[in-house]
Amino acid sequence: MRMLTGLAALALLSGCAMMGKADAPVTMRLAPAFAGDGAPVLAGSVTVSPVRAGGALAVQRYAYVDPARPAEINQAASLFWEEPPPRLIERALVSGLRGRYAVVTGPEAPVAADMRVIAILTHFEEVSAPGVAQARVGFEASVVAGGKVVRTGSYCANAPIAGSTATDRARGFEAAVEGAVGAFVQALAKGATSAPSC
Repeated sequence: MRMLTGLAALALLSGCAMMGKADAPVTMRLAPAFAGDGAPVLAGSVTVSPVRAGGALAVQRYAYVDPARPAEINQAASLFWEEPPPRLIERALVSGLRGRYAVVTGPEAPVAADMRVIAILTHFEEVSAPGVAQARVGFEASVVAGGKVVRTGSYCANAPIAGSTATDRARGFEAAVEGAVGAFVQALAKGATSAPSC
């Protein structure tokens, strides 16, 4: 059993090492979808501010965590996102909120609104354990209304990455984005004042 576990870990590390090779660059596109749940559209307007992030999470290069060094965020040499992750989360927030609110705008149209969403991206990386790879997405969000912070919380989701291709990774991250953003939209629509930390 220990030998099998060791072989699985070795295979996973080999996969991570492959991401470090200087292969031809591959750019990945995310298209998260937020299907309506039949709930009525809520009155009022919401605007999403530019999402902030730091370090490896702010750039287009694919980030992953090697299980042998869990405190380090690595960057793949040849895998890139079409947009920096903060922009991806901005678009997802706008798309998700439009399914529940009458008027939703993003950073490209910073107009006055009843509520303003301010988010900080905290996780956007592949996290692996022996034999298992997952996309992890997380952000902290505050909602400002009437000049006051009325809601705040952390929202995150993990989703399995089914294979080793760039498309497999993109589909895994799409599911994780849908999970994290969907949790935020649901909490906001229900009037929850906070969310448990991820």
